[in-house]
Amino acid sequence: MTGDDLRSAVRTVWEEVLDTVVDDDTEFFDAGGTSFAALRIIATINGRQGTSISVKVLFDNSRFGDFTAALGHEPGVVQRA
Repeated sequence: MTGDDLRSAVRTVWEEVLDTVVDDDTEFFDAGGTSFAALRIIATINGRQGTSISVKVLFDNSRFGDFTAALGHEPGVVQRA
């Protein structure tokens, strides 16, 4: 999966769980995110993408743009060209 594909897939999950439009500046907790929502987001991404991302990545990078950038550093998440 490329970075752009993953970014789009992750945006979809955030929007589904948070029930709001998400852009790079969307802050997870300011958008109504809770620890339960974080678990749902991570479980959904992992289930759909076959990844094993930790919820800690979301807690440490709670702005959407930062979260998707951090995923680029997670082993096996993004295929580099």
